[in-house]
Amino acid sequence: MNPYDYVKKEPYKLYVNGEFIIPEKGETFDVVNPVNNEVFAKAYKAGTKEVDFAIKAAREAYDNGPWGKMSAKDRSKLLLKAGKILERRLEEFACIETLECGKLFGSVMYYEGGMCVDAFEYFAGKARCIEGKVVPIDSNTINMVQWYPHGVVGEILPWNGPFMMGCQKICAILAAGNTAIVKPSSWASLSMLLLAEVFDEAGFPKGVVNFLAGSGSVIGNALVESPEVDMVAMTGGTSTGKSIIGASKETVKEIALELGGKSPNIIFDDVNVDDAAKWGRWGFTLNSGQVCVSGTRLIVHRNIYEEFLEKLKAEAEKMVPGDGFDSNTTLSTLIHKDHASTVWDYIQKGKDEGARLICGGVPYSDETLKKGNFVPVTVFADVTTDMSIFQEEIFGPVVCVTPFDTEEEAVAIANSTKYGLAGGVFTKDIKRGLRVAQAVDSGQLYINSYFSKGMIESPGTGWRESGLGVAGIQKYMISKTIFVDTEEGSVPY
Repeated sequence: MNPYDYVKKEPYKLYVNGEFIIPEKGETFDVVNPVNNEVFAKAYKAGTKEVDFAIKAAREAYDNGPWGKMSAKDRSKLLLKAGKILERRLEEFACIETLECGKLFGSVMYYEGGMCVDAFEYFAGKARCIEGKVVPIDSNTINMVQWYPHGVVGEILPWNGPFMMGCQKICAILAAGNTAIVKPSSWASLSMLLLAEVFDEAGFPKGVVNFLAGSGSVIGNALVESPEVDMVAMTGGTSTGKSIIGASKETVKEIALELGGKSPNIIFDDVNVDDAAKWGRWGFTLNSGQVCVSGTRLIVHRNIYEEFLEKLKAEAEKMVPGDGFDSNTTLSTLIHKDHASTVWDYIQKGKDEGARLICGGVPYSDETLKKGNFVPVTVFADVTTDMSIFQEEIFGPVVCVTPFDTEEEAVAIANSTKYGLAGGVFTKDIKRGLRVAQAVDSGQLYINSYFSKGMIESPGTGWRESGLGVAGIQKYMISKTIFVDTEEGSVPY
């Protein structure tokens, strides 16, 4: 298998109103492989005209096209058909995602890819299971609560998992009956521009799903500000989320945000330390720490603190950096040289603030690795709550380790940031594990493991500055309450 055989020679086109288009200005941007920072493809960049075209197309498809009138059963069938097409082309998508995002090929092919296909199947089923309820009021009144699509939804995707998250969110949008305008990150656009071919082959009506690559300041701002777009959802950094909230004030549209995290992972002293160290390392090195729910703050009981650090160091040093297509690689590269530079800045802050460096923290000397954006697994110990590396999201393979003595102290340390996305608890005492999980201010908690196995069925919620809205199909829907008076001759006084 040569992954470059799947790369298009011509620039990847935008997809609007059922057509693959070249923007009026014909501008393109480079697509870079983060393993070596070499350009391997190009993609067209949408301008204002293409954004307006996409908004009008999505609006027309929802208001007057067949999509707004289509039954849930027919929407479901189309999603199932698209899922089968994607499954047939999965190796192609896995290669493109690995090349563009620097991921491990096996992880994309056999885990993320499977989740992508499953998203089409799962939401195809959900499309036919959208239920309301009847609320009892009195014997003469029926109160019905029903769920409706918002209409036109703008979905702004992140660069750390565009393929999997894109499939999940787009399928939820469409299953709910909305039309979609999808804006992937400029650092990771290809899997979504390629996904347009899947929807096109499946026969989705024109304008139902549109893909625009390019600048966030052009595309994202237009989606937020346009009165023709009913809802905007975004996955990304908290600062960007705050900007979207501010920009949406003129239209007061629905906003859903999945934002940053600085998730705590609490290790009690009754655990198997070898196993806990492996879980601890896994919790912050998956995709080189570029996962929003990563357990980047290890809070460890003082009785096992030094032993845990020693074993965590050993686990960290086993990680093998390299190309994601190499089966020996266990540590992927970061997405972009600018992001890698930010992570290195945080590592320097950790040193300057007085944290104890246990391992990592120094650039690789290997000439091949130096071409890419590799950062070694870095462990800081004795991190206090006032340090920048404790409070701020780093989004790399960097972890902060802090000791605790009591359960109450562990919870207090866990809750001492502005974030509330995820977290973990490791203990043999299941009562304590559940008690602590309930006390930690986060929307998704793991007990004696890290990372969820049922992301679609059990979506998380961002607490505090980690987001707005609950993930899933109803995030893209709005309720309507209808009152029916059944009493004959009922009139007001």
